Amino acid sequence: MDLIDKRILFSLLKDARTPQRQIANNIGISAQTLNYRMGKMIEEGIIKNFIVMESPYLTGKVEGFAAFVSEREFSGISRTKIKCLEKITLYGFEGKNEADVNIQISKAAEELGNPVMRYFPKFISYNSNSKAIDREIIDQLRLNPRANLSDIAKEINAPLMRVKWRYNIMKKNNLLNVTIKVDLSKTDIVLFSIFSGNNENIRKALIESTIFSITDSKYGVFICFSENMVTAKDVINKVRTMEESSEVMVIYDYDFFSG
Repeated sequence: MDLIDKRILFSLLKDARTPQRQIANNIGISAQTLNYRMGKMIEEGIIKNFIVMESPYLTGKVEGFAAFVSEREFSGISRTKIKCLEKITLYGFEGKNEADVNIQISKAAEELGNPVMRYFPKFISYNSNSKAIDREIIDQLRLNPRANLSDIAKEINAPLMRVKWRYNIMKKNNLLNVTIKVDLSKTDIVLFSIFSGNNENIRKALIESTIFSITDSKYGVFICFSENMVTAKDVINKVRTMEESSEVMVIYDYDFFSG
């Protein structure tokens, strides 16, 4: 795997709906070359599948995250599972309210021990008046995660401008995102997570390597990408100079479950 393939993966991990022409222009290759390389990585199982990540807020629920130190895996249901080499696994849960999520975290704690970190992202206001068209958009994306919005508009018989408007609102508010599942064992890219209590400064320092982040009013988890271990170490050292107490863990597997 060369640098071009790694940069393609980074673009798709951040937003798998980024137009291929835009990715190609950013990397400096032709659209045909990009199409070939993406197809080859899919064929070889490096890109396992495309994942539509839907926020629980879209269905009137809330979400919370908890990190556990254990060699075991939680046997119950979770929305997110990010496994790190340091025996820490970050789980995401959804529920009717924060109390309901805390009950699920407590159930996980019965199997895995007390969580070392617990996060409840800030509440996201959602206009339920647009629930019907938002659901139709998401359902179409589940059929084809990279479908053009114009094609989606035709399928659901809605004005293109309204579909664009609703899609952009969901994306801007982190209510909807499309990413990819990468078989990390077939690459030498490095995914790592940083747990920080210095959200704003760390966010700025990691802006060029962050795939996505999970933050609340006090803490933050930043899932980051690096082309190799050397560049990952440089980023980690930069963060450590800003916050010595930040926790850094190397990710070896992950899953996102939605809907």
